[in-house]
Parts: sequence; structure tokens; C-alpha cells
Amino acid sequence: MKRTVAILAMLVVSAIAPVTALAGTADQQAYAGSHVAFDTQSNAVVDYRVDGEQTIDSVRVQSQSEADSALGLGGSAGLDAAAGIVGAALSLDVQTDANASLTTESGARIEAHDNGHGSLVVAADDSAQYVALNVSGDGAERVADDRVVYQTDGGATASAIVVGEGNVSVTEAGNLTAALSEDSRLVVRSYTEARTDADASEERMIANETAAASVYVMQQGEETVTDTVTYGQNTTVAVEERAEGRVNVTVSRTAHEGRVLITHVSNETFESAEDVQVAVDGEAAASASSYAELRQAAAGGDTSKYMVRQSGDASASADATVLVGVNHFSTRTVTMTDDADADDTTDTPTGTTSTETDSAETDTSAGDDDSSDGNADDGGAGDGDATDGESGGAATTSGDGPGFGGAVALLALAALTGLAVARHR
Repeated sequence: MKRTVAILAMLVVSAIAPVTALAGTADQQAYAGSHVAFDTQSNAVVDYRVDGEQTIDSVRVQSQSEADSALGLGGSAGLDAAAGIVGAALSLDVQTDANASLTTESGARIEAHDNGHGSLVVAADDSAQYVALNVSGDGAERVADDRVVYQTDGGATASAIVVGEGNVSVTEAGNLTAALSEDSRLVVRSYTEARTDADASEERMIANETAAASVYVMQQGEETVTDTVTYGQNTTVAVEERAEGRVNVTVSRTAHEGRVLITHVSNETFESAEDVQVAVDGEAAASASSYAELRQAAAGGDTSKYMVRQSGDASASADATVLVGVNHFSTRTVTMTDDADADDTTDTPTGTTSTETDSAETDTSAGDDDSSDGNADDGGAGDGDATDGESGGAATTSGDGPGFGGAVALLALAALTGLAVARHR
């Protein structure tokens, strides 16, 4: 009997174990989430997969001072030479429902975000770092000093983006190397489905630091989970509320200048993207019809603005992307609601919706000539349009949800009680 109870107890523990798993020894640990999986070696992250597709063969990070000394690199050495770095020792030491964090002995931090883009972030928090990124595919193309786009063997696309001071390059062998100054980051986004012009626009905003963070509100089984990817040290993001028809996000920045917040939301939260409304600190934001308007709002505009685009990209695990150009900081609360669930006390927006499109928009990123990127969007023309994010069906209201269900339950209980009394008589 005791043996049977022990076996049952083991089965129960196994059944309630979290989806995310860590395994291995101090020299080799593995991570497996809903979207992202990888292994580690003593000095590298290896076999990085997004939705089962290998997007990175290995990642090694080493401080520039140590690598320059070990490899005998001078100030004139190109990034190709950094491909020979050994890589600093690393350890996988933090995990949550939607990400894992590794630290290296060189002072860098590596974050693996378990969202549909499989975002990998290398942060040079304390000192300048080199990053050697081996990829299994080919066709890597440098589209700007701060961005490289490449294809994997399985047909996925990935973008490596430098945020802050630094650059990224393609080696003769077709791999990637990056030099990051202190406080800079390398962000790798993967697309197991098609990479769109809108995705390229987001990448440019990340690279030129117009976008401060990305938020993912995702459905994992019966549970809603959130993940935040920040692109600078002076930004913190917290999802304060997530429910059907409503998401509240608090964004804090030490700098006053405005920035864009990119939120990817599953259709379990917003059934119809065209009905989403946005308020910042309780005041309704104005609707924007182009990425240019979002950037203008974030550059100290009179009011915050937002744009919603519908997405059928399963790789992003979201059916709507809400971009909010917040006009200033320090701490702001961004509220996104379905039209039917909008707060009646929210102030009416004072701004008007512009009919401007991005068909003639010029990207102001330094040296960002993306005509070679294979995206019509990247040359500055076709950078989203007035209809971007305006598709979608009619909203499904749910105002009677919980209250109506409670009333039905009470009526049913009363009926059953009456029936029981009648039978007793």
C-alpha cells in the first residue's frame, strides 16, 4: 500500500511540473519552453531553436579587452577576427514562465525569451563585448551597420540587431560577429513564418532606439503569460493587468524623451484588432495611420498615438500588434482595451487621425539603406500604410459574461431545490 501511494505521489509531482525545464550538469544545461529550446556548453549557447527550427547554431561572448589580448587584435582588426573568440564561461541561472537568463564571466548577460520571435538578447552591461554567432544557414546579408538578416537551413528568417553603440558583420564563412560597446545590446529576432515589411519597420525602430521595449501577451494552454524584452538599461516594463479585452502596462524610463512600445497580443485577449483602443495615463491616445506618425509622437508630440495591425503570423504567437508612441516619460501607464470594454471615463482624444501613409517616408536611421534587404518596406518606401492593422472581423462583445453566468447558476439552483422539495412531499 505504501509503495502504491509513493508511486502515485511521484506521478502527481510529474504531472504538475512546469513546462519550462532545466537539466544537465554545471557544464551543460538545457532549456525547453513553449517556443524556445537550447543547450549550453561551458562557454556557449548551442542549438538555439524557435518552434523547432534551429535559428542559431552557437553563441559565444567574450569581453573585447580579453579577446584583443588573447588573439593579438589591434585597433585596425576587422570583426572577422572576432570570430575566433573562445567565449567566456557561462551559467544558466534564472528562469521564469517566459524566459531564461544566463550570465558570463566576461560581464555580459544573455536572455532567451520564450516568445514567438524567440528573442535572444546579449547585453553588454558592464564592459564592451564581442559576440560570435554561428548560423547553420547561408545568405546572411548586412543591410546596415547595425543589422544583418539571414536565412536558416530550414527556411526561417532571422535578424540580428545592434541597439546602442556597436556594429554587426558577416564573416567570409557566412557567420555573424558583433562588437558591442558598454551598455549596448545585440537582439536576434526569428521568424519561422514570413518576415513582413511591418517586421522590418519594427526592427529599424529597435535599432535606432525609437522602440523602448516589446511586450508579448501569449496563450500557453489554458494560461495567459507575458514576456517583456527591453532594449535599453534605463527602461523597465511591467504588465499590471491582463484579461479578456484589456491589458495594462506600466513603462518607466529614467529619460524624459518619448519612445514606442510594441505589444504583441494573442486573439484570446483581443478578438478584433480594429476595435482596440489605447489610453496613456487615462487619456485616450490618438490614432496614427503610419509609422512616421508614431515616431513623431514619440519625439515629443502633443499627444501619444497608437497604431494597430492585424497579424496572422503564427510565429509571433499573436494576432494583433499594438504600437504606442508615448510622447514623454518618466512613468506612464498604457491601457489597451477592446472598444466594447473601453472605460467610459477615458478622456476623448484631442488629436486627429492623419491620412498620411508611409509610401514616401524616409527612414532617418544613419546609414540604413535597406534596399538590399529584400523587403519593399526597407528602402523607406512602403513602410506600412494607412490600412495596416485595419483588417479583422466585427467585435464580439462579452459584457454579460461573468454576471450572466452567475445568474443562470442561481436560477438553476433554485429550480433544483424546488424540485427536490416537491419530490419530498
